[in-house]
Amino acid sequence: MIHKMLIGILLLSFFFLAGMKYPPNGTDSNSYRCIGGLVSIGDRMPDLIETCGEPIREDQQDIQPGRILIYRFDQSRVYYFEFLNDRLSRIYDVSCLQDNPDCE
Repeated sequence: MIHKMLIGILLLSFFFLAGMKYPPNGTDSNSYRCIGGLVSIGDRMPDLIETCGEPIREDQQDIQPGRILIYRFDQSRVYYFEFLNDRLSRIYDVSCLQDNPDCE
């Protein structure tokens, strides 16, 4: 019974992640060091903004209610900070070598 529940949760997680609007071939991280300090999974949105500054834009998730703050700290990468219930749940970054409108 527990195995079936675990498999169901894993499948739901896969479909949830597949519905996100992130560019392909990126990297997930547990933390990121901005000029103002370190931000980590579980941090609150005001703490990220205080540490890293204002994002270049904000996006919403289609499937799961949540917000994504998008940063471009340099010319080579774009960083996506996803929040669920005002807590940082994912840090995802991609190279600007890909076809990504956030790199323009």
